[in-house]
Formats: sequence, C-alpha cells, structure tokens
Amino acid sequence: MYEIKIKEKIEQITSLEDIKLTTPPPGFSGDLSSNAALAAGINPRKLAEALNELDEVEKTEIAGPGFINITLGKEALEEEIKEILSSPALYGGGTKKGKVLFEMVSSNPTGPLHIGHGRGAAIGDSLARIFEKLGYDVCREYYVNDTGNQMQLLGESVKCIQQGQEVPEDGYRGDYIKEIASGLRSSGDLSKAAGEKILRMHFETLKNFGVEYSSTVYESDFIRAKKVEDVIEKMKNKGLTLEKDGALWFKSSQFNDDADRVLVKNDGEFTYFASDCAYHSDKAQRADHLVNIWGADHHGYIERLRAFFKSFGYAEKKRLDIVLYQLVDLKRGNEKVSMSTRAGQFVTLDEVLDEVGKDAARFFMLMRSSDSPLEFDLELAKEESSKNPVYYVQYSHARICSIFRKKGISFEDVKPSDAQGLGDEEREIVKFLAHYPFLLQKCFQLDAPHLLTDYLRQSASTFHKYYDTVKVIGSEKERQRLALLKAVKEIIKDALGLIGVSAPERM
Repeated sequence: MYEIKIKEKIEQITSLEDIKLTTPPPGFSGDLSSNAALAAGINPRKLAEALNELDEVEKTEIAGPGFINITLGKEALEEEIKEILSSPALYGGGTKKGKVLFEMVSSNPTGPLHIGHGRGAAIGDSLARIFEKLGYDVCREYYVNDTGNQMQLLGESVKCIQQGQEVPEDGYRGDYIKEIASGLRSSGDLSKAAGEKILRMHFETLKNFGVEYSSTVYESDFIRAKKVEDVIEKMKNKGLTLEKDGALWFKSSQFNDDADRVLVKNDGEFTYFASDCAYHSDKAQRADHLVNIWGADHHGYIERLRAFFKSFGYAEKKRLDIVLYQLVDLKRGNEKVSMSTRAGQFVTLDEVLDEVGKDAARFFMLMRSSDSPLEFDLELAKEESSKNPVYYVQYSHARICSIFRKKGISFEDVKPSDAQGLGDEEREIVKFLAHYPFLLQKCFQLDAPHLLTDYLRQSASTFHKYYDTVKVIGSEKERQRLALLKAVKEIIKDALGLIGVSAPERM
C-alpha cells in the first residue's frame, strides 16, 4: 500500500487534497512522480526530505520546477507481495465504516430488463462490492415505481390482449405482454398483478446476472403511508413551496436548480419528483451515504434532487452520489438493435446472458466509464481467444493454476516468506500488483468500477509478458517466482470478484 502512504504524506505536507501520482516520463529515473510541490507553491526539497523519511521510499530526485521523482525501496515492494500472500482477501481492504445505500436498476415493472438496465446493474453492483471490500456496510435497494399512468397503461394493454382487442397506441406490446396476459386472471387489478409478475422476472434476471438485493421499496407504499404528504407539509412549513397555475411548486431555484419544480399537479396528483423527495428523505434516515445509479436520461433530475437534499439540511450530514450511465449500443453484425419497450422490439438482458454468459456480459458492461457510450460486441464476447478481454484475463488466472498443477504443488504450499529475494526482473510486476489498493481507492472516490477492467487487462498482459520472458520452473529463483505468481493469481481473482466475474482454474 505504498502509494496510499506516499499520497497521505504528500497531502499532509502540502495541505492539498486528492493529489495525483504518475509514472515519470521516459529518460527520468524513479517509480513515481508528483508535481504537488509546484501545485502547493512550496520548496520541492522540503517535500522530498519528508518523503525520504518513509520506509517505502529509497530515494527522491527533484526533476524540473516542482516535480519530484520517487524511487521505491526493494524491501518495501517485497513486503507488498508478502502482505498479498498473507491475506489476499483483505489486501487493499478497509476497516468497518458507515452504511451506504445503493439504489440501482429500479426499472419500471412494465417490461423485461434490457441491455441498458444490465449496464446499470453491473456498475452499481460492482461499486457496491468495492465499497464492501473497503469496509462499508452496503445495502442494495430496488425502488419500484408502481403508480401513475404507466401502470394504468400496462393493465389496459393486458386487458386488451385478454379480450382480443387492439392494444392502445401508447400501450405495451410484444411477446412478453402476451405471455403475462395468458397467465393472469381477467378479473382483479390487472395493473398490479402484471407489475408484480414483471418485477419477479426482473429479480430472476438480475440474480442470474449476479445481482441480489437487500431490500425492495414501493412508491405506492410511500403514498399509502402518507410519507409524500408529510414531506410536502415539511416543505410548506419551511417556506419552500409556492402555488402557481393551480399547482404546488418546490422553490428549487433557491438551491442552484435552474427552475422551480412541481410537487402536486393542478389535478391534485403527486409528481414523480414529490415521491422521490419522500423516498430520499426516508433513505437519508437509513444510511450515511446514498448512491443512485441512473440512466443518462435522468440527467435533468439531478439538480432538483440535490436542491431538495440541501433544503432539508441532508447535504451537510449525508453524502449523495448520482452516477449516470450512457446507453449501450448492442449490435448484431452492422445492425443496431432497437430497444423500444412499448413496441416490444428489444433484446432482453436474459437473451444476452443466454448468448454470452454472465462473466462476459458483466465484464463488457464495465469496459468504458459510465459517462461514455458503450458498444457491446456480441461476437467478440463469445470468442475464446486473447482478442476477448474477459477470456484473456480469465486465462491468465487459469494459466497460473495450470503451472502449479504441472509443478505438483498446491497454492497452500507457498508461504509469504517465499517472496524474500525477488530480483530486478520482478520489479515492474511487483509494482503493478502493489498498485491495487491505490486503484480501489480511486474506484471509490470516482465511482468508477471500469478502472478494474482496465487494471485486469493490464494485469493479464503484464503476467503473460513476464512468464513468457522469465524462466520460473527450474530457475534459481523458482520459489520466489512461484510466490509472485500466486500473488498475481490472488489479485486477479479478487479484482474479478469485485466486478462479479468468476476466476476459473481450468479453461
């Protein structure tokens, strides 16, 4: 964890926050470089002397105005490998922290989950796993929007199919609606019955995708329990509302939103935003840190929700992160597949899972940052070659397992002390493994689980390059190098687990 210790030392000396450590450019010595002295406007020699006090630092060198290059000590790097081997599951992790509530997917119960929902699920669940590793008490929650016009249209669509009538123009279509309609009684609340059946489908799909929830909450319950009314009443008492055009508005423009927002429409019906305020007020009572994983089409809701958070004083005590993810372009050949739920012309997440499997689906969902569009190549995801990134990474894990099997030893036979005496040939790969705790911190700070797929691909490449050029079995340093390979295996397995992908021992 040398990077974290060095970063903390630099922040302590410079009073800067979130400083960055980089790799020195070609032609310069050192393992790490920082321009923190320049950014803080302090004498770089002062910072260099402070860094030299760390056990992890062998020496520092001032390079140019304000830049410091840092060379790590060999013993410190060896200690990193020993730490990995001593407790691989704990390496890079944290101690017990506060409660974090993740709300993710929360798709309206009007149709099957499509590939876009899968991206939100992969991002949210992977982030939740990272938070758990860092010591947070995580709750995964599904919010069911089971009220309003959409649910009424769902019921009408089912009823029309059951009666052999034409589905309303803005209703829901597709084979899934026909299947639902055929399995429901024609009497009773069709909207509720159909919604519940679709919701069960959602949870089954997500379970197959490796995502399971701690809790489920319903918008209708908030309305029934008068929690929406209670929040609106508190807004009135705080002077945060106004009446205009027969509707009740929240003065969100007073809190950096670009306009005021309707809470109660002129027909007396609550808006979705009013329910969201009640829901987030409820969440703020249950967790210290809220993380919402939303599709990019919810961008317009961010500032109004933050305005509510500020107006109730939650922003001073609680942390609210809203992670937006862009859509997925799923292609078959050169044709883009339509995903219109009401038209019924879409590829479901179930179909993608059937075709490429959970591991490939989850890995591919995280190959770009959430704010970048993602093109999902179905053919590449199925390919069993080094061109397929998830196959390439999993193969590196399986290859190490194969090396140990051929040698006739188990991983339990390798002890932390076996890493003593690693040579210069191992320095780069050791540094890369030791970067893992720092990377997890970045994933946490930036809400960026895609950094793990980048790291895994580089890990696999670094390992294959090392093993193809350095003799392991039968070398004078066989014991040390087998210990290093075990450390590589453990880091790859742990990182794959954090994104919900398996680490096979045979391929």
